[in-house]
Amino acid sequence: MKKSSLIFVVCIAAILIFQYKAVIPFAEMVATSDLFMEDSGDEGSRYPTSTPMTSYAFMQCNKLIREEVDSDITIMFPAEPLQSWPLGNYEYLINADIEVSSDSGASFFKKYACKIKYDNGSDLEGVADADNWTLNGLSGISEL
Repeated sequence: MKKSSLIFVVCIAAILIFQYKAVIPFAEMVATSDLFMEDSGDEGSRYPTSTPMTSYAFMQCNKLIREEVDSDITIMFPAEPLQSWPLGNYEYLINADIEVSSDSGASFFKKYACKIKYDNGSDLEGVADADNWTLNGLSGISEL
């Protein structure tokens, strides 16, 4: 009984030492390497920024919102978003206010957020074509 308990404790200690000396350093080395990094050439920003691509993303978000909302609701889109973030890898986050009015004459402002990605990467030839954009998320519009 004592011998099997001792073998169990030695095995547990060996596993912990192996994990501490081999597995964790290897995992840290892989995590800090460029193995999982995708370098598309399009840099993100932590701060709201207006760029030509965020302007195209804003335009595409507005088109998608117009398609989502019933035709009896009138929407007035602003000339520019409140804030826009290039997230990197041709993905953008747009935040804007739209003015919504219905047939009853009631009018109110609604804030929305749109996460959208340009699918063609650095090939900007089709940037104005809605087929080259993918909507990854839209919030604030579902109540309309």
